[in-house]
Amino acid sequence: MTAHVANRASARTRRPMALVGDPILTSKITAPDVPAWAVQRQRITDLIAEGTRWCPLTVVTGPPGAGKTMAVALWAAAEAGPVAWVGLDEFDNAPDVFWPYVVAALHRSGVAVPKTLHGLSPEGDHDDGFLLRLTAALAAQDPPVTLVLDDLHMLTDPAVLKALDFMLRNAGPALRLVVTSRMDPLLPLHRYRLAGQLTEVRASDIAFSIAEAGQLLAQHGQTLTADSLENLTQRTEGWAAGLRLAALSLATHPDPGQFVKELMAEGSPLICYLVDEVLNIQPPQVREVLLSTSILQHVRADAAVDLTGDEQAAGILVSLARTNSFVQPIGSGWYRYHTLFAEMLRLKLRHEHSDRVALLHQRAARWYQRKGMLADAVEQAARAGDWPLAADTVIDELAIGQLIDPREGQRLAAKFAGLPSGQAWSQPGPYIVSAAVALAAGRPGSCAVALDAADRLLDHLPAEQEAAARLSAAVVRLIASLRAGELMSAADAADIAEPLLSRIPAWQLARYPELTRHVRCGRAAVELWSGHLEEAARILEAGLSAEAAADRQAERGDRNSERADRNSERAGRADRDSERAERDGWAGQLALVEALRGRLSRAAELAGQAVPADDAHQPPGQHPDAAPLVALAWVHVARNELPAARAFLKQADAALGESPDKLIGAVAYLVAARGALAEGRATVAAQIITRARSGWLVPAWLDQQLSLVESRARAAAGDVRAALAAAERAGDSAAAVVTLAHARAVTGDSDGAMRVLAPALAACHQLPDPVRLYALLTDARLRYASGDSARGRRTLASALRVAEREQLRLPLVLERDWLEPALRRDPELVDTHRRLLAPILGREQLPAPPRARDQAPVLVVEPLTERELEVLTHVSGMLNTAEVADEMYISVNTVKTHLRNIYRKLSADHRNEAVRRARELQLI
Repeated sequence: MTAHVANRASARTRRPMALVGDPILTSKITAPDVPAWAVQRQRITDLIAEGTRWCPLTVVTGPPGAGKTMAVALWAAAEAGPVAWVGLDEFDNAPDVFWPYVVAALHRSGVAVPKTLHGLSPEGDHDDGFLLRLTAALAAQDPPVTLVLDDLHMLTDPAVLKALDFMLRNAGPALRLVVTSRMDPLLPLHRYRLAGQLTEVRASDIAFSIAEAGQLLAQHGQTLTADSLENLTQRTEGWAAGLRLAALSLATHPDPGQFVKELMAEGSPLICYLVDEVLNIQPPQVREVLLSTSILQHVRADAAVDLTGDEQAAGILVSLARTNSFVQPIGSGWYRYHTLFAEMLRLKLRHEHSDRVALLHQRAARWYQRKGMLADAVEQAARAGDWPLAADTVIDELAIGQLIDPREGQRLAAKFAGLPSGQAWSQPGPYIVSAAVALAAGRPGSCAVALDAADRLLDHLPAEQEAAARLSAAVVRLIASLRAGELMSAADAADIAEPLLSRIPAWQLARYPELTRHVRCGRAAVELWSGHLEEAARILEAGLSAEAAADRQAERGDRNSERADRNSERAGRADRDSERAERDGWAGQLALVEALRGRLSRAAELAGQAVPADDAHQPPGQHPDAAPLVALAWVHVARNELPAARAFLKQADAALGESPDKLIGAVAYLVAARGALAEGRATVAAQIITRARSGWLVPAWLDQQLSLVESRARAAAGDVRAALAAAERAGDSAAAVVTLAHARAVTGDSDGAMRVLAPALAACHQLPDPVRLYALLTDARLRYASGDSARGRRTLASALRVAEREQLRLPLVLERDWLEPALRRDPELVDTHRRLLAPILGREQLPAPPRARDQAPVLVVEPLTERELEVLTHVSGMLNTAEVADEMYISVNTVKTHLRNIYRKLSADHRNEAVRRARELQLI
């Protein structure tokens, strides 16, 4: 089995000298018969045949019962040339025993061995005459002979192995050596490997496939359903002995499918085989390492030391991986146990040391936590039934944010699926985690109950644990309050979280940066709710800048610092994808604030960072954050790009269904109402505003915004009284004053409108662009209506210059009733703002642009069809291929065909270039 076995047997049984004439056991130099139940696996036979054809050494390795001997026996039975076979055991580990059997086997295979060698063997390490004569005889052999040494792992004597290597290297092509072994034989394999003189057939090569396993069962007169056969093959990993024992046991089992499920029941033939052949032959210290580490799916040397408390455990694990194919290295210092071997070890551990199982899982949990493998740490604590440890692990690591947002830590959240509900805990940790899990699952009531229970216990925590627990509880309450639309509760939670956050070392926060983002973005949301847009933007800009600085540091390759070591080893989160996700989280929130401030280009840029590109992979069932989607919808509505706005609102609705947020949802309603106004559906817009206010206490700032849109909707619907009332409810801000002036203008009260508007016009240059634009348009409307066309034109020109900066078309669209006739009478003004006005007036109503005499006309290769122009318009609105197809009721392939035609006609290579050239040509 291992070097431990061979060394022990060698020391016990070695004899000083074989007597001339000692009998040779014929059974040891005879290839085993192939039983009737054996499966002829041609692929394995071909592997061995190919090896013997081209390489002097072929090594077949695998655990006990892997089918090594049978595989070579099947090849030998089909081999046309001479094959000498020696079956080795623990008594052959000496030159004076080993070499007589080799000579006898070669002679039996037909090799012309000199008579002087019969019955002789080397008498010592320095007597090379025997070896030289044998090697010379083999070198002269024709045809070549293949020597099979079965179970070569039994040989550890350096003299034997050195002589065997000498013979193989010097016999030339007349000798081929095939060995089977439970481990890599102690020959200089690296030298043969580098010279291309080694064929290696590993356990994975000789493992039975599902089809071969079915054939083996059939040879024993047994059959299984396809699912049961696949399950059996996967659990045995194609291990030949396991499959054969299963086949033998199936004959007496009434339910084959149930038998597969109970394959490793205590007392089963498989358990007995593994215990007797693998486990019980190990020294007690090795046995302890195997049992203690069996609780892990994968194990490392330092984990073995932690679990056993034995400093030698690391070396034992490494040795086992080298000498035992049931312990397999999987890279980066990690090992795994064969599936059945691991199941056997766990069964024995529970049977022999049931009182230690929970303790081992707790030790493993703490080891995983130190290594930053949080989900694995929680899993081990859960297996120990220690839910306070599982919860405290998450809280101490400041990873509560991963539970709040299921997209951040789905694997971690899944580990708490078994957390008992309704149980009374003496520590706040399980309550805090329960609250986070309930919040992520959309159960706000359960979240609130758990948080209240946690609050009652927080004062009883030790000082070293209090900060992390209070911070985690505050973050959960902050996010829960924002989602529920409870501004005061959110503000109180932010007031608690921010000072606690400042007490945490930066390197610790860097391990799970979503916690910082939740706190800062939560504070920004509170400021936004309060109408402090500039302060919200400042907070988010600072967060985004900090993320960008961290990215730049990572790009410089600063991986050797203490902080980088901690992040990579303990947290495992220093990969670029997670860093990019954090940056995008900040960018998405800031995009919404910038959109509300009227900074559309900046909002679109930021939202573009946070929303996946057209062909970017988005996991099934997941959506980008709602904030950047609503921001993009706002931008497109403001620019009167309504198909694109509808597409982003649709995505935002799905995202809000996954992760509700009352404020962002209300802003989405606001965008939808503005879009309905642009489409001339004033009644629908008013109904949307009503839904936005339903079921919660709307913040004053947002209520004002809703009232402004409601006033315009009522005015457009002809309900002048309601329009005036809504404008008056909006307060006394500049935007409210302008909206009230607009409502009075609609009623025909021009004088009253001018009086209301005058203060806003006086401070016009200090107003945000959207408010300034509405003020100028209202003034132009009143001037044109009063017959003062010159003053009206000057004011309108000023308004168009303001709108041009951010392509603000929505205010123009809402004034289309008087604006379109005025613009048609003023082609010079239209031509100055052609890009801005084309989507409003339509290209066919635009005057032809003037062209300098020496300027050549800009031509396309071929005119675009109406359908192609429609596709290009949608593409310019940032719709992806699937969204364009939905808008136009055509297939995705048809859209792609249109795009290829557009690229060809505009001599463009990609979408952005096509849109740019179309705008230069004034096609869109």
